[in-house]
Amino acid sequence: MNLSDKEKIVAIMKETCLFAYLATCDGEQPRVRPVSPIVEDDMSVWVATSASSRKVKQIKQNPKVSLAFVQHPRGDKAATIIGEAEIVEDLEEKKRIWNLAPYDPSQYFPEGPESKDYCVLKINVKKIEWWEDFEGGMKIYEP
Repeated sequence: MNLSDKEKIVAIMKETCLFAYLATCDGEQPRVRPVSPIVEDDMSVWVATSASSRKVKQIKQNPKVSLAFVQHPRGDKAATIIGEAEIVEDLEEKKRIWNLAPYDPSQYFPEGPESKDYCVLKINVKKIEWWEDFEGGMKIYEP
């Protein structure tokens, strides 16, 4: 079977979702931190976080983000999203994302998806820079 670029990118992101890094803007200083994004087959990408986190405050000031997925230990496969983060307010959508998480979100939000501290960020993709191996080099995907 010949996979499309979109399918290859989704596979890389799903395979490496526990090894991802989100960069936000804090004034003039970039800030990077590890996150565990939720990736859907249609290339929808979500990040669950604490509503009181620094990243949420930074996104409210400037929604531009980069989200890098890297295969460990050598980075043989990688995909970096360049886009904007949007804070999801809809409770039904937050519940849906809760159930898609590849980890148990209740360990971080014991009150469940209704918790005031449970925040979901939708990552709106503008461009993805990616590679499936070093020999193939970097490719660009624009939805």
